[in-house]
Amino acid sequence: AQDGSHAAKKWPNTGYGVSKVGIIAMTKVFARENPKFMVNSVDPGYCATDQNNNQGFIPAERGALTAFLLATLPNDQFSSGLHWYEEQAINWSYQ
Repeated sequence: AQDGSHAAKKWPNTGYGVSKVGIIAMTKVFARENPKFMVNSVDPGYCATDQNNNQGFIPAERGALTAFLLATLPNDQFSSGLHWYEEQAINWSYQ
């Protein structure tokens, strides 16, 4: 990355986005390897927290809602191996 060759290969300038893809992939692997457990990943959105000096546009409480709802799902609504945003399972690529 130091020589700039990453840009020609369509890699981003930071590791943040790549790390999120890693988490989503890990979610899918863990879900497949542990079929009796619900394993999902959640994007809370750009929440106003201390981490970003409260510059996010989503209140932290709102960002936590999807994780809370998944953690309290009844057994008959088993869901695993998915990536969630705003109470919906979404495509891992956001497209």
